[in-house]
Amino acid sequence: MCFHNQWWDMKKQNLEEFSYESIIRLILEGHFKPGDFLLETELVDTLQLSRTPIRHTLTKLVAEGFLDKKKKKGCYIPSATPQDAKNVFFARENIERLTAASAARHAADSDIEYLYKLVEKEKEMANPDTRDEKMAYFRINENFHLGIAKISRNKYLEQYCRHSFWRSHAYILFFDSDYTGLASNGQSLGPGQHIEITKAIEDRNEEKAGNLMKQHVRSTFEKLFIRV
Repeated sequence: MCFHNQWWDMKKQNLEEFSYESIIRLILEGHFKPGDFLLETELVDTLQLSRTPIRHTLTKLVAEGFLDKKKKKGCYIPSATPQDAKNVFFARENIERLTAASAARHAADSDIEYLYKLVEKEKEMANPDTRDEKMAYFRINENFHLGIAKISRNKYLEQYCRHSFWRSHAYILFFDSDYTGLASNGQSLGPGQHIEITKAIEDRNEEKAGNLMKQHVRSTFEKLFIRV
């Protein structure tokens, strides 16, 4: 009986994790826009899940501030405003400064190798053109930033980093669906800055890794808001 309960709890947790990741992904990939309501019945059909994990996910996203809720109408994506985006990016640049500094302290050789491999993949996908290429490029970028958060070996920083990263990228899609992270000369901002950050982590230079990451996130914000 005890084993069955443990198995059921694990299964329930996995379903809720899948639901959470999937709904976030639907938002980030532009299937919903600001003002849209996320209906349980539609998500049940889309994700092929029961209503329970989806309902728990929506409640969690409301608690995290990713969604808002109207009485009797349900959960919806709040309107995107420049001021809120500014607040999100300010939080993100400071959180990720700490994750990079902590990663420089705790990273294993295998962690460094993982980051360099991601940068190489990012180089290969420079100047994405189609929507699929842009989403693939986004996922590599996501793996880099959330990978560093994981390497920080601090579950609280990792959690806050994940939330602020997803929220900031939702804003990038809301404000500029054509945003690719390119500088004015057409070169991608990501790989070069990511290499510098990884090198600082490899050198165990906590202050430099943190400062480079903070500058990197800020450059993303500044590039985006030239267009807003």
